[in-house]
Amino acid sequence: MIIYKIIEYFKNNIRTKPIFIFFLGCMSGLAFSSNSIFICVPLMFVALSSLFSFLYNIKTKNFINVFLIGSLFSFGQLFTGLYWISNAFDFIFTNGTYIGLIAIMFLALALSIFYGFSCIIIMYVINVWRLNLFGSALIFSVFLSLGEYLRGNLLGGFPWNIIGYIWTDSIVMMQSVSLIGIYGLGLFTFLASTSIILVFYRIKYGLYALLPTLFLFIYGEIRLNLNIDETDKFIQIRVVQPAINQNEKWDEKLKSKHIEKLISLSLIDNDKFKPKLILWPESSLPYASSKLEKNIEIFSWLSEEQVLIAGITRTKYKNNLLSKIYNSAVISDKLFNYNYYDKVKLVPFGEYNPFRKFFNSKKLTKGTLDFSSGENTNIYKLINTNLDLGILICYEIIFSSKVINGNRPDFLVNLTNDAWYGDTYGPLQHLAAARARAIEEGMPVLRSANTGISAVINQYGQYLKRLELGEEGVIDINMPLNKKKTIFSIFGNSIYLITLIFMLMLARFPFISKTSK
Repeated sequence: MIIYKIIEYFKNNIRTKPIFIFFLGCMSGLAFSSNSIFICVPLMFVALSSLFSFLYNIKTKNFINVFLIGSLFSFGQLFTGLYWISNAFDFIFTNGTYIGLIAIMFLALALSIFYGFSCIIIMYVINVWRLNLFGSALIFSVFLSLGEYLRGNLLGGFPWNIIGYIWTDSIVMMQSVSLIGIYGLGLFTFLASTSIILVFYRIKYGLYALLPTLFLFIYGEIRLNLNIDETDKFIQIRVVQPAINQNEKWDEKLKSKHIEKLISLSLIDNDKFKPKLILWPESSLPYASSKLEKNIEIFSWLSEEQVLIAGITRTKYKNNLLSKIYNSAVISDKLFNYNYYDKVKLVPFGEYNPFRKFFNSKKLTKGTLDFSSGENTNIYKLINTNLDLGILICYEIIFSSKVINGNRPDFLVNLTNDAWYGDTYGPLQHLAAARARAIEEGMPVLRSANTGISAVINQYGQYLKRLELGEEGVIDINMPLNKKKTIFSIFGNSIYLITLIFMLMLARFPFISKTSK
């Protein structure tokens, strides 16, 4: 086996082993490029199976060495998968891309410790329980997956590029997140990846490792074939994608032009289509809320039955001094009967500086004052209807099981501005997260992005309509509404956590321990 021979060569070479492990991590990071599963899945499987072989065959009991193996692999994966964030720094600093790459290196380094500690636990359990190859594969899958889960939930969480997202291009496999969520899909992906090594030792071990993924595929086929949408509830929606360049977005001289463009797109006569709800992207209104409330004629173009949801910066004053700012969405009709939703999950360094107490560096968004986090529900009653909607701004959509804060809505709205990241993998990865949330929660997701990718996604993760990256235009759709709950929407990540425990117990069975030989 070529892979095994390559691993054997590098694992005993002190000089080249760290480079090879880092290379494996980088290769796995390329799997988040949102390309075909025929590219993404093999890349990830080869990388993870190689990491598993390294850990299973390692002779040293030095846990520091094991920690470094896991961390170095994760560092390569995170750096390669998140490099595109550095593009945003170009809008703030001279030679910003280089500064951004350094920042991403530190971010990836900090997050890589989750894999590092996971690998220590993997090695400890394998040795103490004296597990054979398949038992070791179970433990490998459980604790690497748990490491991902902790990365996505501790200290605010950063659940970007969970392993399950490598299946983004497969609508069939993605149906499984309606049962077990994106972490659950990732768990079984870890296990399936070990089959490359297992099958060369015992064919049945390789089949055992692939069996859960096969069941998920069958479930996905059945769910899609039973896709029967029986609903008499529809809503007319227009999603606006203005494609305003980030370099021009906050130019004071162009504010009026931007507003005119957004209104012009909103008023397009598309075969007499009359939208009830119009969506503008994150921060699309170039005026702060304090100014907007004194100039409500900005909404005069709306008809009496229409509602606009648009991104805005909300301001709060104390003693006539600006005290707080929020990244918000305003929900308003023609007469400015309005509500605000304030973003809860803020982007570190983008919207606030988590280390401001220690040093005073710039954040990426405009202004020197940090954004404040919102506190209220994200569920709102749509004006003049019996419909409820959930609002999520930017990367709030990536938090599995945390997108609904209140009563279950009829659909989710995601406003974002991915213009920061140009023509990179970033907008595609962000879109993949929105798709996963639609399937998990079993409800449509409407996504309005400044430069793309805007989309209307149904409860099966299917793109009913979308506007590609850099394209200017609107999406008009008479969107069907369906509030049928999924298993995941009821239990959240509980089933995933129970599955982790079950697999941990399964690893103790005599037939998969070395002592049973």
